[in-house]
Amino acid sequence: MASKYQRLVARGRIAAIPVVAACAVAGGVIGVTGASAKSTGHAAASVSKAELAKAKAAVTAAQTAPKWYAPGPAVNAKKALKGKTIVTFPISSEIDACNTVGQQGYYDAEAKALGAKVIPLTTPAGPPSWISNLNTAVSDKANAVVMLCGPSAAALSSQLTTLKSDHIQVIDGNYNETAGNPGFPTTGLDAESGVNTIQGVQTDLADALVNLKGTPAKVLFLDSTQVAQDSGALGGLNSAIKSWCPSSCSIVKTEYFGTQDWSGPTETSEITSDLQANPSINTVIVTFDGMTDGIESTITSAVATHPGLKMYAWGGGLAEIKDVETSGTFVGDSGPDEKWDAYNQLDETIRLLAGKSAAPVAKEVAPNIFFTKTNAKIFSIGGAGKLYSDQAFSKGAFVNDFLKLWEVKK
Repeated sequence: MASKYQRLVARGRIAAIPVVAACAVAGGVIGVTGASAKSTGHAAASVSKAELAKAKAAVTAAQTAPKWYAPGPAVNAKKALKGKTIVTFPISSEIDACNTVGQQGYYDAEAKALGAKVIPLTTPAGPPSWISNLNTAVSDKANAVVMLCGPSAAALSSQLTTLKSDHIQVIDGNYNETAGNPGFPTTGLDAESGVNTIQGVQTDLADALVNLKGTPAKVLFLDSTQVAQDSGALGGLNSAIKSWCPSSCSIVKTEYFGTQDWSGPTETSEITSDLQANPSINTVIVTFDGMTDGIESTITSAVATHPGLKMYAWGGGLAEIKDVETSGTFVGDSGPDEKWDAYNQLDETIRLLAGKSAAPVAKEVAPNIFFTKTNAKIFSIGGAGKLYSDQAFSKGAFVNDFLKLWEVKK
């Protein structure tokens, strides 16, 4: 018998949601490969010089360190956190972007420095662990609980009701993006932070056009209905095609993979079949980093029969951007800074515990930088792909901006 829960990974982050929640995302299709396809139609003209110039400008802009903007009014962090207890846990402790190597570690260290008592919990992944951790927050009489990397509220409705009745604030980090997703409700959550998958996928297409030097992009698009950002990613790709090469580029095929199949034999087999059946494909755009690891060799082996074939992704995983540095086919990955992610979530916590309104999720979005072979080394400390670096993100300047906003520094 199938499990009640499906296994999830987002930005390499593992999670799980009830099947009914996943159904709401894509008309009941859960983890189905080859779920949809679009024909390329007639042979298309080359991408115009004007369109190509737009794409080049987009890639250049995406490799620039993003500016920090205050997500809301100033608030005194030390007053807000003094004597408060905060429970933190990642969507899965297996994922470095979320655990003590990444967001949880950054969040806990700063919250402690500002005077809070922090109780970090581990997570083997999936709703049973999330539920257990939320119950711990209740038993520990926490003031707030922070779920890092987007556990689905759809799986936690009973626990969220209890937390609300106990006046425990709930912050769900990286749960949303500005477009939202109706299959991943926010009911019972007091605050969110977001990520920008849409922009990342659009930059992928722009870089593909640059690398193809005027040849239209014929895209194999890989997505997953089990992750909140899936619909935004597909919409973003279609929007980019409309903007840069509406008469020549196309999505040859879209594949939806259940996350239990990410980088596994099912995904590899489907991608191999897609490339064999569609010789026009010259671009593979992958919504989530975790889908790339098992198919890179498959893409590489198809280059001989698919001129210009390259792979691009979103997510900013340590291992994946290290691959971008060395690979000849996985050539672009758009990713946010995990410390920025953590501070967005801490900002929401401070506001709520100060008795203020949460900042809108659109104001607490961790921005991307696009990484290629030319700048991939600055993503991790020493370019080793082991620990996150702030070098690409103004060398962590935004941390001081948050501390000023929280009235810690002048």
